[in-house]
Amino acid sequence: MNLAVRETGAWQHTLDIEVPAEDVERGLVETALGIQRRVSLPGFRKGRVPLDMVRQQFADAVEQEFLDSVVHRVTGEALTQARLEPVVPALVRNVHFSPGQPLRFEALVDVRPQVEARDYRGVPITRRSRPVDDAAVDAMLARLREESAVFVDLERGAERGDFVLLDSVRVDANGRRLPSTRARGLRVQLGAPDIMPDLENGLLGAAEGQERTIDMRYPAEYPNQDLAGRSVRYLVRVRKIQEQKLRDPDDTYAREVFRLGSFEELRARVRENLEGEERLRVQREVEGAMADELIRRNPVELPARLVQWMLDRVIREATEGRDLDDALRGDLEQRYRPGVERSLKREILLDAVARQEKLDVSDEEVAGEIDRQAQSEPRQAARVRARYQSSERRQGLRESLKERKAMAWVIAAANMHDEAITEAPLVVPATR
Repeated sequence: MNLAVRETGAWQHTLDIEVPAEDVERGLVETALGIQRRVSLPGFRKGRVPLDMVRQQFADAVEQEFLDSVVHRVTGEALTQARLEPVVPALVRNVHFSPGQPLRFEALVDVRPQVEARDYRGVPITRRSRPVDDAAVDAMLARLREESAVFVDLERGAERGDFVLLDSVRVDANGRRLPSTRARGLRVQLGAPDIMPDLENGLLGAAEGQERTIDMRYPAEYPNQDLAGRSVRYLVRVRKIQEQKLRDPDDTYAREVFRLGSFEELRARVRENLEGEERLRVQREVEGAMADELIRRNPVELPARLVQWMLDRVIREATEGRDLDDALRGDLEQRYRPGVERSLKREILLDAVARQEKLDVSDEEVAGEIDRQAQSEPRQAARVRARYQSSERRQGLRESLKERKAMAWVIAAANMHDEAITEAPLVVPATR
């Protein structure tokens, strides 16, 4: 193989690759031998067709199979020889191939951008946190009581405060049921603040086993755009009228439902969990604010192929690989592009910080993270460990840990201002 490397962009190289004619011929013969073992022709059994006849009768298949294998293999060898690590699969183009002649083609290679991060020490950040007070703990305890409540059947018509267990289906203007709109086992509380008046009025007085037709007018600002501003008719079958029974907030409740020794222990556990959630929320928002400030201070021009490759992957995951028409795909690209570009810039800049500050991740740290993940999912521990058997996955984990370490470094080096809040929290870069 003959190789020449050209820089054709800020983070892009073009490999000019030539496979000598004798290697091409050798590869064509090997490919033809493989096809020979699989094919038959009139007068010849499978595997007995003469090689010359295989190359003549199946010339297109031989050449295509040869190209598919050799281009992939030779490109990989060329990347190793050029010491390039592509961030997206190399783009092969300008293939020139003719039997008896050298094979020539180009491989367009986008590599990880190597930038120099600037002005990342002493970044002013406001860290706003909400203290977990008694009111927050009481609200969570009330929610837990709601979730662990039992429902007792009532033998009377539905009244405000009751829960109605029902099945429903939409019907069209001719009274025909629309099967795709069927819902079963819905539990509706009459008198709840968020219940629609038409639904509540239609269910008041309803009894177990009764069917009712309810016309509902949805407001124009209703979140479901398919229903907003529309009048819809429902056929409802009442399964049960029920009363909610809350458990008494006592030691018995704590033992039977949560397997804790006392209600005070439950209260302490709830406070501990809320404080942990608040720490995670603050950490995420501080990291988000830091990432935004790093990006603002260090403009990065992203390789177009890297952005598109990541965008394609995000859309494929979001749509579970479904085929999309051009209009929908365009809408999804527009929606996801800002987030993809921000994520890539964050990754590139934190990688630069790690390189400049000589931050690295040891094999012991990688092994420790795998152990932590396995211990957090005891039933899936074997699967978690098997996931990191491949060197590629372990390297991906190492890069993730290094990015996390770089973020922790810049936050530790930040000019942090702490502020306690009682309203909805918001973390933003501090005013200079």
